[in-house]
Amino acid sequence: MIRNVSLVLLVLFSILSSSVFNDSASLIFAQEVVSEDASKEDKTKCTALEALKRTYGNIMAMEEEKGIKLTFSVPYTEINAMLTLVVGNNWYPKHLSICGAGSEKAAISMVISQEENDAFRRFKVLQKLCLPGALPWKDGKLDNKQAYVTSIETDFGKDFCIIGETLKSGLIFTTLTPRITSIGADLENLDSERFSSKKNFDRKKMFTRETYEDNDTGINGQPFFERGTYYYSDNDRYMVFTLRCQW
Repeated sequence: MIRNVSLVLLVLFSILSSSVFNDSASLIFAQEVVSEDASKEDKTKCTALEALKRTYGNIMAMEEEKGIKLTFSVPYTEINAMLTLVVGNNWYPKHLSICGAGSEKAAISMVISQEENDAFRRFKVLQKLCLPGALPWKDGKLDNKQAYVTSIETDFGKDFCIIGETLKSGLIFTTLTPRITSIGADLENLDSERFSSKKNFDRKKMFTRETYEDNDTGINGQPFFERGTYYYSDNDRYMVFTLRCQW
């Protein structure tokens, strides 16, 4: 009788010990998985963000459904370098807003994601738009000389928007759009043999897809006046306008 009781107790102890061991092992394994996932997540989040921080200083970052939204400032002359740095760390810009924030730096609002795209084909055009003297960025009060640019926005699709302000709507078409359309490819960087081989080559259309289908360095056609809204300030009426441009 005693032997039977001892045998039963021994079996129960073995079962309980095995259960506790398995539970502990499961807990340890779960902790390891969580730890690995957490470190992986931190690593992927830090690649582009940390690279930008090292180069441009303080950056505000916020998670969104489509990716991570970054807010910071960068010199106008480094738009291309900044975007290339993001792609170089295996992140891709999904939306970009470049706002005039002074004579030397622009305010950047950008959403980046690890979902790959071909945004890099547009970086050269954005840089050309932001080079000193290319566009009349607003840096003070409006006057009757220019239609001024306040921001450039794009989701890196087929087009981008130029947003600005002016006291006279006519200045949009007489002073601003000609400057936009003049931003084209550098002749020395183009393959002259490809141009010479084209039939009925029209030099006036050099920077459009009509003659150079994979052109990624110029503006395609005339900007489209998408909208304009009038406002009043200091007894002056001014317009906030949006031009949609293809590249």
